[in-house]
Parts: sequence; C-alpha cells; structure tokens
Amino acid sequence: MTRRTLTAGERGDRRFAILAASPAVLTIGALFLYPLLYAVMLSLYQMNDKLPGATQFVGLWNYAQIATDANFRQALVRTLVFSIFTVLGGVALAVGIARLLQHPFRGRNLARVLLLVPWAVPPVVNGIMWKLIFDGTYGVANSALAGLGLIGRPIQWLADPQLIMGVLILSEVWKLTPFLALMTIASMQAIPSNIYRAAAIDGAGSWAQFWKVTLPNLRGTLMFLLIVQSMWSIKVFDTIYVLTGGSGGPAEATTTVNFLAYLTTFSYLDRGYGAAMSITIMGIVIATTIFWILLLGRRKEKST
Repeated sequence: MTRRTLTAGERGDRRFAILAASPAVLTIGALFLYPLLYAVMLSLYQMNDKLPGATQFVGLWNYAQIATDANFRQALVRTLVFSIFTVLGGVALAVGIARLLQHPFRGRNLARVLLLVPWAVPPVVNGIMWKLIFDGTYGVANSALAGLGLIGRPIQWLADPQLIMGVLILSEVWKLTPFLALMTIASMQAIPSNIYRAAAIDGAGSWAQFWKVTLPNLRGTLMFLLIVQSMWSIKVFDTIYVLTGGSGGPAEATTTVNFLAYLTTFSYLDRGYGAAMSITIMGIVIATTIFWILLLGRRKEKST
C-alpha cells in the first residue's frame, strides 16, 4: 500500500494544527511531567524538614524502607479492604441500579435525575454530611436507631476503629455509585434490542438474558468502571480528612496508603520518604489498571 503524498495545502494545514495544539500540549505536559520528575527526585533523597541540614542523597533507600515499613503494610491492607467494598460492591450495586432503571415504570425519569444528586455533591461536603449523620452526640443515625428501639445508648461511630471504616465505605459508595450507574445505563441502552428478542425466542428468561446478553456486552464498560473506581479508591483523601479531622481515624483505622503519604509529607515533614510513598502508590495504581485490562481482556479472548 503506497502512502499518498500530501499537497502543499494539506501540509500547511497539518503544520497549523500542530502549532495551534502545541501550547496546550506543552502546558499539560509541563503540569504533569514537572511534578512527577520532582517527586521522583525527592524520593531519592533523605529530606526531613524537622532535621534542617540533614538532606542527603540516599538512592533507593526510601523504597527499601517502604518494603519493610509495618505502617505502610497496614495502610495497604486497609486500602485493600476499602477497595474491595467500594470497587466490587460499588460496581455491582451500580449494575443492579442500572438494571432496575432500565425497566419502564412511573417516575423513572425522576429517579434517574435524583440519581445524580449524590454525585453532584462536592467530596468535602459529602464528608461533612456523613460526619454529621454519624456523630456520636447528635447524629441522625443514633437518633433513628434509638427511635426504633435498636440501641439503648449512643454509638460512637467515628471514634470506634471497628466502625469508622464502615462509615467511610458507605460514604464513598453513596458518592460514586451514581456515576457508575449512569455509565452502565448508557451502555445498556446501546445494546441492540434484537439480541434480546433472539434470546427470548431461544427460551432465555430475564436472568438468563442478563447473564448471557447484558453482562458480556458490558465488558468494556465494566473494565472502565473497575479501573476508574480502583483509582478513586486507592487515592481517596477528602472524605477521610473530613471524617477524621485530618488524623486518619482512631488507631489509624482509616489511614490508607494515600493518606499515610499525606501524613508523612505534611505532618511528619519527611518529604523524601513521602515522595517515595507517592511514587509507590502510582505504581500500585498502574499495576491495578493492568490487572483489570489483562483479566477482562483474557476473558474476552476466551469468549471469542
């Protein structure tokens, strides 16, 4: 196949397009590359602002410390628990909501509009709202449970290490599920109706159609949602900060890896070690993305 030679006008249009897009591309590149390269540089130094004059190049020593840091391992476990519930649970809940909203019923359009409300709430406002709901003194949750006769004394939701993670998971699922559900609804509407008619003729019921027709056609959307939700779960910060007042929770119960990196950098002022944590978190995000792509991609190849 021979390559067509561009005319002088086409070459001029291409040069103009490149010149027009260059400022935006360079700006975005600088805003992304400079912080990344600076963080990589910091991660190679021992740089603690509490010890002025002690800055020195240590190479990969900070990364070696992360591998043996018990606090980082515990934060990683908390992040894994949080991600399992918010990613798998959130996506499953979104698919269920999308399936319900696909069926015609009175008020369906209103329900779809109301579904946008949690997603439209800013993260900080979302954290404040759930903090007020689960406040141990005057929270709505305790009042409702006491009114139903389920509790005899107030529960300190945000002061109990065993309960605050549940509050955090609930607040994030409530916040992010609407976006996941709307994306799923849009993908469901794109599935040709003749496929469902053919499945019905073959004797497939509603559940069989869901498992054999709907889910396979949602594979690309589900992969995108799992990747995006995984990124959000690993990088969660705003809600934790508001719920715990910036402390990471009682007994560090909600200190995930991203929040631990924040505390290390801005509370403990260990910028070198905090930068190494940030780069490690970026690696975890990339690895998680590759995992979902390989997992769903392999299933797609097997199905074809």
